[in-house]
Amino acid sequence: MASSSARRSVWRTACYNVSFSSLVDAVDPEPLSSVSFQYVHVAARLPPASLARLRTVLTVDDELIEVASWTALHQTLRSQPIDLIVIDPYSAGDESSAFDESEPSPLLTLLTEFRSVPTILYATATRDGLRAVLPLARSGAHQVVFRGFDDSRERLRALFDQVAASLLGERILEVIIPRLTAVDAPMEVVQAVSRLFRAPQAFRTVHQLATVGGRQRGQLDRWMLKAGLAPTKVVMLAARVAWTYHYLRAPGNRFKTLALRLGYPDVVGLGRHVKWMTGMTPTQLRRVGPEELIAMLMRRMVR
Repeated sequence: MASSSARRSVWRTACYNVSFSSLVDAVDPEPLSSVSFQYVHVAARLPPASLARLRTVLTVDDELIEVASWTALHQTLRSQPIDLIVIDPYSAGDESSAFDESEPSPLLTLLTEFRSVPTILYATATRDGLRAVLPLARSGAHQVVFRGFDDSRERLRALFDQVAASLLGERILEVIIPRLTAVDAPMEVVQAVSRLFRAPQAFRTVHQLATVGGRQRGQLDRWMLKAGLAPTKVVMLAARVAWTYHYLRAPGNRFKTLALRLGYPDVVGLGRHVKWMTGMTPTQLRRVGPEELIAMLMRRMVR
């Protein structure tokens, strides 16, 4: 089983957004049973008010590590698997947060070293706060959130859900991608399938996925068959169910909202697909562990 660190190293966020708004045998669940899987391992350096706000969207499955300095953050990133960094790049009165534009920023250097770890800049809308954010945003921070402006619980939790669902998607891709590469599937196909599990809401139909993969639907199905996988439609449903699982386990998230995001006109269609893939209703799905879910999805996908 790949470690959290290994999973993290293969995950690269494809989009840049600054806004105000082996499994050894995947079909056998036994190798997964002893693995502890949490939502998101977070390292945060934030002032008390922002940290308190962040805590309101964490679940019991999340792990939060508070650090008191950039040096401590660096040591944490080097010593244990971290899936997400949440920081305020400037705190009033903190000399280590001061930015001299004529000198390289120690924080920018740190984030460059650990650029494979998604970073949320949780900043204050002050002159110093904005000045601290800009060089980091231009250099690849994944999201910027401003306290008091766009840090609603829903938005913060949505960012965590995106990370969590992507991590689960990576676990599944650890099985699917080697199968596709073993049969010399075109790189465009491999990339399209990878994107599907990292952002299933980007695809409404199998035809869209096939187009991104540079193939007709029938050609895409043939590559799946050659790799020992189920038809593309089933693979797409697996990605949607994995996303649904993580979304539903977070407090306050509504099934109807998720259905609309995934392109369903109502909850009936998504509920039917969850039932077909897992044998469970969405409510029942909340109660299973991630290892059990992966095993169920693999039984559907792997031939």
